Amino acid sequence: MAHPTQVIAEAGKQELFVIREFDAPPELVFQAFSDPAILVQFFAPNQAIMTFDYADYRTGGAYRYTHTDLQDRILCTFKGIIHELTAPERIILTAELEGLPEPGHVILEAMLFEPLPGNRSKLIIHDVCLSVEDRDAMIRSGMEGGLAKIFNQLDDLLRKGF
Repeated sequence: MAHPTQVIAEAGKQELFVIREFDAPPELVFQAFSDPAILVQFFAPNQAIMTFDYADYRTGGAYRYTHTDLQDRILCTFKGIIHELTAPERIILTAELEGLPEPGHVILEAMLFEPLPGNRSKLIIHDVCLSVEDRDAMIRSGMEGGLAKIFNQLDDLLRKGF
């Protein structure tokens, strides 16, 4: 059964929280978010395809990925730095959407993986944007629906195994 994705974004603040439970232990959910070979299997909604230009998933590493549609048209490209990778508890990274009229709309993201009873886990994502306007634009972009689809795809992958 898919769990609901909860997005908490208080008006007038630069931050938001995404909370989602998984029927898998934190070690597996952490692995899914820290291994590029697994990420490409679920981290793209609506039949988009995710490819990495580079993916050095370690503390101090960097990444750049692109989502394309089935006709190979670019939907979006993100790049960032991995500031901390502490298995299986925490990932801290930056993310910047490329192709905006002006650069510098960087997000600081902390992903926390908490154990729950019954070999389950809770993912808490804490995003901090440079401005309230950036945070609100991210929400208006359809982020919540996209994340729900991505997390449902991860549910399927966790059930099948990777």
